[in-house]
Amino acid sequence: MPLADFFGIWKYEPNATVAETLQQQLPSFKQYLERQGLTEWIDTNAFALNLAKGLYFDANIPTGYGVGSSGALCAAILDKFGKKNSSLTLLTLKKVFAEMESFFHGASSGTDPLVSYLNYPILLGETIQKVELFPQEKTDNSGLFLLDTRIKREASPFINGFLERCKEEFYDKKCQTQLVPLVDDAIHTFLHGQWDLLFKTIHELSLFQFRYFDFMILDNFKKIWLDGLNSDHFKLKICGAGGGGFLLGMSKNKEKTKRALDKQSLIWI
Repeated sequence: MPLADFFGIWKYEPNATVAETLQQQLPSFKQYLERQGLTEWIDTNAFALNLAKGLYFDANIPTGYGVGSSGALCAAILDKFGKKNSSLTLLTLKKVFAEMESFFHGASSGTDPLVSYLNYPILLGETIQKVELFPQEKTDNSGLFLLDTRIKREASPFINGFLERCKEEFYDKKCQTQLVPLVDDAIHTFLHGQWDLLFKTIHELSLFQFRYFDFMILDNFKKIWLDGLNSDHFKLKICGAGGGGFLLGMSKNKEKTKRALDKQSLIWI
């Protein structure tokens, strides 16, 4: 689902030296799109001409935080330089975005760019569906939040670490038989606004991640994570690839959560 607080827009910088700094990886990304044969979908010539004019992407989305900074950039490029093509179904879009975002992560599902591009919640399954979010059965004192670890990280090492662990039969089986059903249950209860059931599911999901995704959790946040597991008012889970950036939290009591995490930077969503 999109996060309205984070966004980016295209801008032009007339000073070539300044523009080169602001563009960061954009010129290399343009070359990558050409090498991968994505010119069927993206007009890289127009992209190059605009880069020469000082085009850059100005965003308030923190990089290395698990909230889709690279996804938003990929979506913005396809939105501005995408070729009109009637065969761009949601599934095709997701595949194109996966290929694009792999430039940044080494491996991508294409989900984050697709959500940014559509600016709409989507449900992934046998098909890709846009979904409406039901009102949540919760009091004004509960909600979701992002906890800022203040640590920037590169996603690739953690994604690769997870994929490497999945080569072990025991680990892969745990993910398939325990993690996947928990995620499915969390999605179902969230979409149907069943807040109490969601809180219980997030607890189980948080516990699973603490046991099996410990390499994605910063050491100095493990005590806070355990405090959440032992409390009845907040839980934490990994956001994105983990290893820093934001943690996603769920609270049943904002005031108690704020007191428990009074030294942390929280963004309520």
